[in-house]
Amino acid sequence: MQRSVLVFMLCMAGASPLPAQVQGQVIKVLSYNIHHGVNNKGELDIQGIANVILATNPDLVALQEVDSATARVKKANQLQQLAEATGMYIYFGKAMALQGGGYGNGILSRYPIQESYSVELPAAGAGSEPRTAAVVTVKLPGDSLLLNFASAHLDHRENPADRLAQCGILLKHFGEHTRPVILAGDMNATPASKEITTLKSLFTDATEKLGPTWPSDKPTQKLDYVLVNNTSQWHVMSATVIEETVASDHRPVICELLLK
Repeated sequence: MQRSVLVFMLCMAGASPLPAQVQGQVIKVLSYNIHHGVNNKGELDIQGIANVILATNPDLVALQEVDSATARVKKANQLQQLAEATGMYIYFGKAMALQGGGYGNGILSRYPIQESYSVELPAAGAGSEPRTAAVVTVKLPGDSLLLNFASAHLDHRENPADRLAQCGILLKHFGEHTRPVILAGDMNATPASKEITTLKSLFTDATEKLGPTWPSDKPTQKLDYVLVNNTSQWHVMSATVIEETVASDHRPVICELLLK
């Protein structure tokens, strides 16, 4: 779905005002750790995740904890199920083999995907899991501009060493890109952490003013983010934590971004 806008004196809650007559393209981004489709009732319910996506109508979706053909999801291809429910293009970035299938990050896009790949993230600590960032390149409608969009899930353990190493790989990879980049996902780190401070050497947190996202029933920590590079190209029009308490153990976050 194409979204473009000519903005006149825009001033929304939680966002700074834009100068008059700034033209650009509005991109709605959703980030959601879906807990492999198992809801807070312990039920496998990928349709609950699809309902959140359909209700929010995003252009780009970064998903974490996605299963593909594992025994615990009854061999379902969860990303394909979401594609069928939403009509969006998909890319699955497998991070590890699991139960006869795969586990990793997913991307849904209303824009055709020009290129897709995964960036392997280091996981060396005891009890760590393989991690990746799934990355797609999309061509924005009505424009020749290419945009990179990534879904990342950083290490979950208390020790930040692997997360910091993973942040370093992300900075090195995306620091070499000249085109606009949106990096979204479950960073397993709070806003004041060294991990987020490290990422902010390149990225701006479009969700900076948002509250906690985990656990979804009574959230106490902000772990989920939408980050953008090259701040001068972007304006955050709105950012919201969606008050969904059942479909996953994380609450989704959604942003409307103006790419100028």
